[in-house]
Amino acid sequence: MTETIDIELERQIQEDIQLIQRIAERDSEAFQLFYKKYSGLIFAAISNVLNDHHDTEDVMQEVLVQLWNKAHLYEPRKGKPLTWLTTMARNRAIDRIRSKQRRSRLNDDFESENKKLQFEFEESGLEILQEKERDGIVQRAVAKLNDDQREAIHLAYFSGLTQAEVAERLNEPLGTIKARIRRGVNRLEALVKPRMA
Repeated sequence: MTETIDIELERQIQEDIQLIQRIAERDSEAFQLFYKKYSGLIFAAISNVLNDHHDTEDVMQEVLVQLWNKAHLYEPRKGKPLTWLTTMARNRAIDRIRSKQRRSRLNDDFESENKKLQFEFEESGLEILQEKERDGIVQRAVAKLNDDQREAIHLAYFSGLTQAEVAERLNEPLGTIKARIRRGVNRLEALVKPRMA
């Protein structure tokens, strides 16, 4: 009886090895057979680690893609196909947990740092008024630039585009845009400096 079971298990293992070899050759039928045979076990292995249905489904997809792309790396002498696959699934699930923990730590660090910055940079009413006055001076000076300079300055400094992006947006050579921005900035300095002193 035990001998019959051993023979059947060995036959199953050989069949699985052949399926993986066919998957390595991009045989979609072999992939579907393997999926039907083991998707429940893979899902359970992932679910036992994650305990989250949505994450489990995501990791399941990743494992299936990895199976399709990495089947050629399977070496029968190192272990049974199912062991290889469940190890891959468990590792992916653990990677997901680590990734979530890193993101959580980064978010916590960001929130903590953001609170510090808000406290450090909280402005007084006088500082806000002074800043608004400076903004008004700068806006009036920008309005005095010629149209080409104003548009280039606006895109580069107020819209946050790089000079190359400004050149592309305005369909102008990069050198022309650089010169236009440089002349505009020089003109702004001449207009703004006396009023800020």
